Amino acid sequence: MGTDIHCFVERKMYRSSIYETDRSGKWISIDKWTKSEWAILYPERDEAPAWVVESNDMVFKDRNYDLFAILANIRNSENMPYISEPRGLPEDVSEEIRLQIKYGEYHSTTWFTANELLEFNWNQTFEYEDETMDGEKLIDSVNYMECGSAFLDVVGRLVGREEPSDLRIIITFDC
Repeated sequence: MGTDIHCFVERKMYRSSIYETDRSGKWISIDKWTKSEWAILYPERDEAPAWVVESNDMVFKDRNYDLFAILANIRNSENMPYISEPRGLPEDVSEEIRLQIKYGEYHSTTWFTANELLEFNWNQTFEYEDETMDGEKLIDSVNYMECGSAFLDVVGRLVGREEPSDLRIIITFDC
C-alpha cells in the first residue's frame, strides 16, 4: 500500500469597495466540488460531507515520495531537507475543505501559500548513500527541481496573474 497526496486550493478574496477599510480578506475554495453520493444516499448518517472534491478533480495527485519528503517530511527515509513539518489545517480554512478532511482518512495535513512554494530553493540536489541488492554502496541523489517540476507547473498555472500570497494549497496524505 502506498501514500497518496490530496491537494485543495484556496484563493483569498477581498471586498472591493473603495470605502472598505477591512483588507483582511476571506479564503475560499476554488476547487471543483461535487455533491457526495454517500451524503445523498445516506443523509441520516453523519459520515460524509455534502460536497467533495473527487480525487480525479484535484489539481495535483502524482505519487512522488521525494516530493512528499520535500513538502512535509512525509516518507523521508533519507532525511532530505524539507520545507516544513506538517502544519495542520489553517484556522481560517474554508468550511468545505475542513469538512472533507474531517471525514476523510487523511494524515499529516499541511498548507503553503503559492508564494512560499515559489520562493523555496528548488535549485538544490540532495546526495545520500544507498546500497544495491548485492550490498554494494553507491551515492544516489535527488534533484529538487526535477522531482518538483510537475507540482511547480501546477502552482505556476494556478498563480497566473494572481498575487501568489493570495493562493493557498492545502495538502493532506493518505495510506
